[in-house]
Amino acid sequence: MADTYILRLSRNCYYVCVGLCVVFGIGYFILSMLHISITELSPLPCTLYTVAGLYCPGCGGTRAVNFLLHGQLYQSFVYHPVVPYTGILVLCYMISHTLSILTKGRVKAMLFRPIYFYIMIGIILINWIVKNALILAKGIYLMG
Repeated sequence: MADTYILRLSRNCYYVCVGLCVVFGIGYFILSMLHISITELSPLPCTLYTVAGLYCPGCGGTRAVNFLLHGQLYQSFVYHPVVPYTGILVLCYMISHTLSILTKGRVKAMLFRPIYFYIMIGIILINWIVKNALILAKGIYLMG
């Protein structure tokens, strides 16, 4: 029973990912045709950074996505490591499910596991702590 539920949940997540990839792909294509950078769509600065001079847990995410979309994995990792982690995870997930569908189940699809989400939360927290520790201890601002 539990295996059937996890398999159904994983398949539903796959279809949601396909839909999101299509929507974001079309959006990215339109933005690139209009010569608009993703970073230009976020006109408001981070409130925590503006008030306290410290990064919030999401600071750098938009720039990390922009770098990832331009194939600059290292820069994406520096700005926010959860972005390339999520990108790689979704890519593996999508490929495994697509192969499973095309081979009618002969290739086993990657299943949705809560541990992936917990790892993501851990990466966000570690990133936030390290970047703010560098600011407080050494005055180093990694994101400019």
